Amino acid sequence: YLDVVYNHTAEGGHWEGDRDSTGFVSLGGFATSDYYVLDGDDMLIDGATGCSNQMNASSRATQRLVLDSLAYYADVMGIDGFRFDLAPVLGRRPADAPRDDWELQRRFFPDHELLADIADLAEERHVEVIAEAWDLWGYEVGNFPEGWGEWNGRYRDEVRDFCKGTGDVAQFMDMLNGDYAHFHEGGAGSPARSINFVTAHDGFTMLDLVSYNDMNNDIDPPFGPSDGGSDDNKSWDSGGDPALVRQRLRNFLAILFLSKGVPMIVAGDEFGRTQNGNNNPWALNTIGMWANYAQAATNRPLQLPVDPDHPSDCGMYYDVFGEATCSTDMNPVFGFTTYLAHLRQRNRLLRPDEWGSLSRPRGKAPFEFRNPADTDGPATGDQALAFRIHAEGAKGNHGDLYVLINMSPESVDFVIPPPDEDREWRRLIDTYAAFEWCHNSWRPEDSEVIHDAYVAQEWSVAVLEATPIL
Repeated sequence: YLDVVYNHTAEGGHWEGDRDSTGFVSLGGFATSDYYVLDGDDMLIDGATGCSNQMNASSRATQRLVLDSLAYYADVMGIDGFRFDLAPVLGRRPADAPRDDWELQRRFFPDHELLADIADLAEERHVEVIAEAWDLWGYEVGNFPEGWGEWNGRYRDEVRDFCKGTGDVAQFMDMLNGDYAHFHEGGAGSPARSINFVTAHDGFTMLDLVSYNDMNNDIDPPFGPSDGGSDDNKSWDSGGDPALVRQRLRNFLAILFLSKGVPMIVAGDEFGRTQNGNNNPWALNTIGMWANYAQAATNRPLQLPVDPDHPSDCGMYYDVFGEATCSTDMNPVFGFTTYLAHLRQRNRLLRPDEWGSLSRPRGKAPFEFRNPADTDGPATGDQALAFRIHAEGAKGNHGDLYVLINMSPESVDFVIPPPDEDREWRRLIDTYAAFEWCHNSWRPEDSEVIHDAYVAQEWSVAVLEATPIL
């Protein structure tokens, strides 16, 4: 996959904020208005990109440049998919509005010919196209046309909130269900259009998200310093408890792999990569920012040297991970993530290509949400809930899954409904710290049979599977 930037170029832009000063080396030198959005004075705008060299998607020259570039990378370089930075820029028509009418200039057109042409190119070449569906002018998640996947920023925000005890259970259920309201397209859409993520290349790593309350960007190399960044991260440092830090890291990973849609994680999150709390290291190409894969093979990854060849010269990791209670030669978060990936791969229920309504009668919805007592659906203010993924009608010989989520500071007793005939519930996953010794996961044939009740400990996720009675 390739991260592509077609919303602005590397030339032009205002120098030091002076709109009268810029520099062109190619496009702007011979056809400025064909390639760039201009204001009424024929000057570059500091618009949707924040870079003052915003591409003009009304122009056929710009459209051909984008399409030819994509075709080259797909045909010659063998790229399988593209993620489009600030993609709404490609869905705007600056030529259709007066140059200084910024309300009309900001309009996004889901039927824009460039977006349709990109989708057609992707279908012809069997590649995937994914939009970062927002920019400084608008938030367009769910508004891109058929053929596009979209980074789901709503998913990120709602899951972050709920997993620190401050979220809305109804919104959280919507995200677990693939954000049906924004992606169903009258029944023609697919959950796979929602690219679910908790962290991305910008911002905290997943470990730092559960380890810091505020950004920590003004630090010494190789982890800083860096400018910018935001303190609106919906993060929580887990009270500084390393065991809870690791537990909450597992919670995010489990919820990602159990949600409808396509999970996306940042390289290194699978074993707890840290940037020492820096949430905007865009300009840091340093060893502190690189994934240290030696950390996947130890239960105390942040006690390793940052640079094994020069251990005294590159600072040290802030050890928010601690020492896990498992074998010394394995990172339990890495083992847990591996299990989740295998579970999703082998179980078709976790890769649905259609939705079920949240309001269908009990036993009829593929995702059936329940309160801990199993008497009704979750209520406003609930921090604990369960959902049953029904296997009936699904491909493969799978049993139902029952997922228990407790994002409260106290343990919660769950009533477990009966499994289907000739099956029994067996525990597959429990993220609670006490089960770290086995990477918080079990093979069905080796796991405990669960009958009519289960205690979900504070800040934990558990998964049961209805397996044939042994």
